[in-house]
Amino acid sequence: MKKLVILGRGPAGISAALYAVRGGADVTVVAKDAGALGRASLIQNYYGFADGIDAKELVEAGTKQAQNLGAALLCAEVCGIEFAADGFTVKTADGRSLKAGAVIVACGASRSVPPIGNIQKFEGAGVSYCAVCDAFFFRGKKVGVIGSGPYAANEYAVLKSLIDDVTALTNGETPSFAHAYDGRRIDRLEGDEALREVVFSDGTRERFDGLFVACGSAGAFELSKKLGLETTENNKIAVDEKRATNIPGIYAAGDCTAGIQQIAKAVYDGMIAGTEALKYLKSH
Repeated sequence: MKKLVILGRGPAGISAALYAVRGGADVTVVAKDAGALGRASLIQNYYGFADGIDAKELVEAGTKQAQNLGAALLCAEVCGIEFAADGFTVKTADGRSLKAGAVIVACGASRSVPPIGNIQKFEGAGVSYCAVCDAFFFRGKKVGVIGSGPYAANEYAVLKSLIDDVTALTNGETPSFAHAYDGRRIDRLEGDEALREVVFSDGTRERFDGLFVACGSAGAFELSKKLGLETTENNKIAVDEKRATNIPGIYAAGDCTAGIQQIAKAVYDGMIAGTEALKYLKSH
């Protein structure tokens, strides 16, 4: 059986791992950290804990449970998912590539949009969230990557493979990468029907044909764009009752899908996604 790679080790991801690994799947859970739950405090509305439970304790207990059953845990930042000849390749910021026959996206609902004036106005008209998807359309033009971490460095490398004039814009942040960058803070974007200029907080302006947003880590929204997953109007990944997306072999669970953002719902989602991904792997 091919490997199942699960993105995220919150309740949805770990629940999926528990059901899939008990069914015989080779499971690897990839996560940079514990996500939103790892930043919470006392959980008082989850079944079975009369006095509540510390959020970090709940996360660690679930992770240990999955590992005890045989799931592998990889602490790494996912920066992309690509189609492969026999499934998918999950790429991490530290340069690793994981082959997968099926993937479950359970990495929360983050969408890192910096507070820059007019940025949403130019989405699809110069502003992109996916270098793999849109770099082709900016060949021979001038583009920038907004971000300061490993995800931004990965998007920069993708763009440089196709475009000569690429600038890393860290928006006032100190970058983690070594290549040259522009550290001016961005105030707003300007243009008519499409992006034309970046206006910096010091009053200076610079022409750009395109900007690729890569702030923080790649969340469910960014990864869905790279793969071509259908999303809802609220930027959630669209799934059916089996938690299957529009791409065979890709499932989604938890806060990255529509519905109430609660642990109980995430655990249920993970159970469905894990069992359905297991069925998929067994039939392919």
